[in-house]
Amino acid sequence: MTQLTISPRFAGRPDSASPGYVAGQLAKAAHSANGTVVTIHTPPPLSRPLDIDTESSRTGDVHLYDGELLIASARPAEPFDALVPPVGFEVAELASAGYPGFTEHPYPNCFVCGHQRDKGDGLRLFPGRLDDGTGRTACPWVPDDSATDADGQVPEEIVWAALDCPGGWTVEHEHRPQVLGRIAARVRDVPKPGEHCVVMGRSLGTDGHKTYVATTIYGPDGAILGQALATWLTLRD
Repeated sequence: MTQLTISPRFAGRPDSASPGYVAGQLAKAAHSANGTVVTIHTPPPLSRPLDIDTESSRTGDVHLYDGELLIASARPAEPFDALVPPVGFEVAELASAGYPGFTEHPYPNCFVCGHQRDKGDGLRLFPGRLDDGTGRTACPWVPDDSATDADGQVPEEIVWAALDCPGGWTVEHEHRPQVLGRIAARVRDVPKPGEHCVVMGRSLGTDGHKTYVATTIYGPDGAILGQALATWLTLRD
């Protein structure tokens, strides 16, 4: 059993970690070539050691615990291919200028999509909704110091984080706050710092308090860096 302590820098909501970032940490422990499915059972706490259990499951599942409380679980994903068609970098910039989170945001300090984060601290991904009837969002991503590790590389858990919020903003997240419940993702490659990438989201429908979305990250040459299917849960009053 190993331990994971999540820095407050990687907060999603004020008192808990970015679910996409945590999912990426568990995916590294799961070692699945076809991708990983991660379920967030309760908001991941910050600043204290959490236990990653890779040994007690006969099926290869990975579990994250805070003491005896199950925080998240991961298992190998079945092969999936749900890609969101891309737009060009300039179109993504234009869409991002209309990011609804600029005017109303339930978590303005989110590591991924919070506009109150300084450059170099948060990813500052601002997905704007495309006005073309496709239910898509788009935003540019040029990885900077916020996305790199001590070796100056973009680690896989940061790509998982970038696959998170752009899906949630395909619906009116500003008026109907949601949290990530489950994400199945596959990281094919990681971007290099300074590369001009595009992150796409698309709504796949809703069912009660659940919203289903897809996200895809494209590199500067149009190559697919990562893709995900996710379920978001509307917070109840």
